[in-house]
Amino acid sequence: MNSLAVAVPFKAEIRAEMMTKKEVQKKIQELRAVLVDANEKYYRLGRSPMSDEDFDFKVKELAALEAEHPEFALEASPTVAVGSDLSPGFRKVEHKYPMLSIQNTYSEEELADWHRQVTEKIDPADLEYVVELKIDGVAMSLVYENRKLNLAVTRGDGTVGDEVTRNVLNIKSIPTKLPPSFPDDRVEVRGEIYMTRQNFKTFNEYSLLTYGKEQQNPRNTAAGSLKLKDPKESALRKLDFFAYAILVDKPDGTHWGNLNALEKAGFPVNDKRAKVKDVAGIMEVCADWLKIRDDLPYNIDGAVVKVNDLRQQIQLGRTSKSPKWVIAYKYKTEAVETVLESVSYQVGRTGAVTPVAHLKPILLGGTLVKRATLHNFDEIERLGLKIKDHVIVEKGGEIIPKVVSVVESKRPRNAETIEPPAQCPVCGSDLTKDEEAVALRCDNLQCPAQVTRSILHFVGRPAMNIEHIGPALVESLLKDGLIRSVADLYFLNQEQLESLERMAEKSAANVIESIQGSKTRGLDRLIHGFGIRFIGKTSSTLLARHFKTLEALRAASLEDLLAIHEIGDRMAESIFKFFRNPITDALIAKLAEAGVSLEYQGAEGSDELAGKTFVLTGTLPTWSREEAKEIIEKAGGKTTDSVSKKTSFLLAGEAAGSKLEKAKKLGVSVISEPDLKKMLGLS
Repeated sequence: MNSLAVAVPFKAEIRAEMMTKKEVQKKIQELRAVLVDANEKYYRLGRSPMSDEDFDFKVKELAALEAEHPEFALEASPTVAVGSDLSPGFRKVEHKYPMLSIQNTYSEEELADWHRQVTEKIDPADLEYVVELKIDGVAMSLVYENRKLNLAVTRGDGTVGDEVTRNVLNIKSIPTKLPPSFPDDRVEVRGEIYMTRQNFKTFNEYSLLTYGKEQQNPRNTAAGSLKLKDPKESALRKLDFFAYAILVDKPDGTHWGNLNALEKAGFPVNDKRAKVKDVAGIMEVCADWLKIRDDLPYNIDGAVVKVNDLRQQIQLGRTSKSPKWVIAYKYKTEAVETVLESVSYQVGRTGAVTPVAHLKPILLGGTLVKRATLHNFDEIERLGLKIKDHVIVEKGGEIIPKVVSVVESKRPRNAETIEPPAQCPVCGSDLTKDEEAVALRCDNLQCPAQVTRSILHFVGRPAMNIEHIGPALVESLLKDGLIRSVADLYFLNQEQLESLERMAEKSAANVIESIQGSKTRGLDRLIHGFGIRFIGKTSSTLLARHFKTLEALRAASLEDLLAIHEIGDRMAESIFKFFRNPITDALIAKLAEAGVSLEYQGAEGSDELAGKTFVLTGTLPTWSREEAKEIIEKAGGKTTDSVSKKTSFLLAGEAAGSKLEKAKKLGVSVISEPDLKKMLGLS
């Protein structure tokens, strides 16, 4: 047991008795603000602004201050409220059984205190615990009706979750039917959706090439994948599932028995589980698993300890936030000290230059670490980082290590200041600093580091949607000199493609067919494909609908662009600058020569919805939300996310939620998909 490093019991950084009442109140408000912001980024945006350990200790510090000053306690405090992953645009489903958080600890002493509280209600002679790995993933509720998978719902706020059934159906390891051994009415199975390290690595390479950015870690990538509106896009991020609970109205038996039943039913159940009687047994298991942590194909951040008897679980009850019969023992964040030997720079699709730390190789999490992310030059300044510094590197769930601090006491006299580069490290062009003074940027559109990612963005589904062209093919085409820009794609022929390694006749024909088919995608998709900074899909459609032709957009002055209500200063300047670049002129001339449409391909009667504002809610019969939005916008309409008095129509599908009620109260016209088709002359 001594081989397992444990954290000391938590002690608040600043004891309340050492502070004035105003200071306590201010500290509580500051902690709440930090924790609420961290929850928002973690659950809604899929980003981790701090390590789990930092977050957990801030929660405990806040709880200690609130306990000593109950007059400052709030019902919505992060100490009692479950973090929420609810997102707009998803059907909301109320949980029959609340999905609560698990209390956690980093110390054996706190674990012993929890065990003591359990044994105050349960005779130790009758007590048994089940210890399981704590998978670093996303909690999921699967609801089976008549033994068929009916719903997949996220944790949400613990009471209500987002329905993500279509995306979860892409996870092949989740059974869609239950065997006859299960009840034929309602059964709920809970588990963890996660991404393996290998699948994360593969997708991260694709993300870097396609989007010009690396994903933060497998957990956040899994969470974001479940919230994608297009199930086909979600399927690209290969996810897996571990089941860990069966929920019914009258639970009986044991948790261990339920795990066995789930396994027999075809659910993936983690094989790392053990039955123990006391804290010593728990710590022994945790120590053993810590040794194999780095050999597992997925990330874990500790172990979960549960009372085995289901009736005893009911007897122990819960708080407003957590069940009292379960606790997570979490491993401390992995961190090591090494030396920063040098800094290099990567160039992304939009030209952003990102610093990368090159470290004296050291083992971290079972991996030999040589590089770590530094994010941007503000981060270097914040850390006070210099070359040859001794630094602390963490890998707290992230695949990509990060430098978190400098050991200033060990700074050598010959430590060197890190000077941001003046020229692009790839093409040598002068770099510019963006408006936020955070990122340096290469504005050379022909910079080799940007070309591959720009092409992948251009062929992507939201842009020109050229199927059968992926990172490997683009790299081969560039390597063999067959293309140098997106326009060159339209001049490829079958023979050239067949000359590439692993490119058969049929595959080559599919690529050519897809390229030719993209010529008529229309101006909105073409603008999006250009990848102009600050201009996304919605703005691209807005510009195409306003100007109708690419020639008119190119001729637009800054004043013309700013006259469009939704186009701000930064966007207008970016568009104006893009179309004043000689490289852009050459690109457009070649696209025109290839026969690519440079005009807006609006639907017939494209002015039919001009001046009308639509809000969408619920699931439509035949169109996806994105398809419906595109059809509305191409017909001259506008789409927004919230209902107001200015809303012309609410397009409502099945399971329409609060937006429908609000529309009725405000007297907004509610229409169905068939109604919209009639308005457009499509039925």
